[in-house]
Amino acid sequence: MKLTDIAKHVDCKKLLEDTLNAITVEAVDKIVASLPVVPEGEYRFNPAAPAAGWQAGKLHWYPVGGLMGNQANIKHAGAAENPIGERVVNAFEALIELEREKELLKDPQAAAPLTPRDAVRRYFDLPPLDEMPDHTEFIRELKPDAYLRALAKRIMVTLRQQAKGKDYTIMVEDDGIGQRADNVHKSLLSLGASAKPDKPYLIGMFGQGGSSAFAACSRSWMITRRAPELPDHAGGGVGWTLIKQFRPPHKRSFSYWAYLAASPEGHVPVLPESAADALDFQRGIKLAHVGYNFATSDQAYRLYNSLNHLLFNPVLPYYVKTKKDGADRMTGNAYRLSALETTGPKQHKEEDIRLTDIPV
Repeated sequence: MKLTDIAKHVDCKKLLEDTLNAITVEAVDKIVASLPVVPEGEYRFNPAAPAAGWQAGKLHWYPVGGLMGNQANIKHAGAAENPIGERVVNAFEALIELEREKELLKDPQAAAPLTPRDAVRRYFDLPPLDEMPDHTEFIRELKPDAYLRALAKRIMVTLRQQAKGKDYTIMVEDDGIGQRADNVHKSLLSLGASAKPDKPYLIGMFGQGGSSAFAACSRSWMITRRAPELPDHAGGGVGWTLIKQFRPPHKRSFSYWAYLAASPEGHVPVLPESAADALDFQRGIKLAHVGYNFATSDQAYRLYNSLNHLLFNPVLPYYVKTKKDGADRMTGNAYRLSALETTGPKQHKEEDIRLTDIPV
């Protein structure tokens, strides 16, 4: 299958819509069933000869990171909340990277920020969040609290219950730099590959990577689009794939995780950008982990408190949405403690928001 041949088999706009609404294993499997997918086991990835056994015109289950034995790289997250913290950090980096690339377009010789907080001050005029309760000056013509709300809308973590009494699905969205479809297998679906050592303004966190979230669920999906402001966006298309955990058959002693690939080199399928335009998906990454296992009965409460603890003083604000209407702006426990010292306890109020491109 050529990378863009998937468009010959499906209505790509509907495929994106169905994917964005796929919060159950059954919904993900229904999408798989609608596509020309080679069943697992009929193609066995061989790193020395990945094209061996490849069936032309079909999608194949391809091991994440190009490793059949990727369990050791993925299944090591510890607490289930940690990978979600990693995903949020990745979203911070996506926003910072976009601004850095835009800066280099204007001045190719511009020195890089030395730290993530330097980058946030330069690109967003934002001091450390624990200083914001005492910040009274307007930021980009907005009151500090209003500015935080506007900026936080660019990153959304959503917890959706599959059905009453059933499992939850975690969705993480940002409108940062995004990836070209032809680079997804080398970045978002790689294991251990990173350009961060050469970019001091990026963050990293637990050293596990967001891919460790795959271990807490049996299905995931991912959609990404390169920011149209950048020259390398041209021809990049929309990268799309589904990720699945395959349990060990009787002759194999390990699980592994694989995604739908369109080439023996591991490229993900490419959807036309017109399909994303129709859904007002401008840039960034949207991903979900379906049936996420928190190992606790109060997922919403635990997610909110765990993220505020894990990201104690995050470089950027974001939103967590755990109910149908309303969302919590997340600024970390350092901000909450500073606000408590400054103003005393306040009644918490959820906000009704959507992920949109906020010009800041």
